[in-house]
Amino acid sequence: MINILGNIFLVTGLLMLSGRKMKTAIILLAMQSLSLSMIAFFSGYALGGLNWHMFIIGSLTILVKVIALPVLLYRLVNELNPNEPIGLSVKSLLSFSVGIVLVLFSYSYVVPEFLSSIHVDSYLLSAALSSILLGCFYMISRSCVLDQIIGIILMENGLFLSSLAITGGMPLIVELGIFFDILVGVLVMVGITYQIKNSCQSLDIKNLNRLRG
Repeated sequence: MINILGNIFLVTGLLMLSGRKMKTAIILLAMQSLSLSMIAFFSGYALGGLNWHMFIIGSLTILVKVIALPVLLYRLVNELNPNEPIGLSVKSLLSFSVGIVLVLFSYSYVVPEFLSSIHVDSYLLSAALSSILLGCFYMISRSCVLDQIIGIILMENGLFLSSLAITGGMPLIVELGIFFDILVGVLVMVGITYQIKNSCQSLDIKNLNRLRG
């Protein structure tokens, strides 16, 4: 079951690269985060019955990444970017193709060659590394400020999955700190997004070149 959820986690990240609508990307991000929370639940169960640590982490993932952040981003899109065209630095088909290459690179080269000494589920570790690379490329291939926020969350999902795959979850206090940092970081980026919109009348990061000190 965990491998099936890992497939869902990976496919949603790939589909985000092929889409042109920001609202679709937000929905896919919520689906990926939901699969991540389910992986946490099933991993906790595999460790022996009801693992409260993993249950809390999975529940927080649903609360923050499946509900709070997607709702916040969705409202932000409706308010600031209702009709503005999506800025793509790379065409959708090419972007999806690059995503597949990054996934194959993670599964067939990086994990077997450099991370084989780590005695963990290599499938989840490959999916986690793929998500980090996909999130990085997502940010590069999009020119909208909101897409940069989505890309950062996509990368963080990969980092979170890697911690589950390698350590079975970090200490609870560390996980809580990470969730708090993500939430505060996104709120700060939302404030910056409003400022960029007011200053440039656009959310395209290319327009930031016009800002001079």
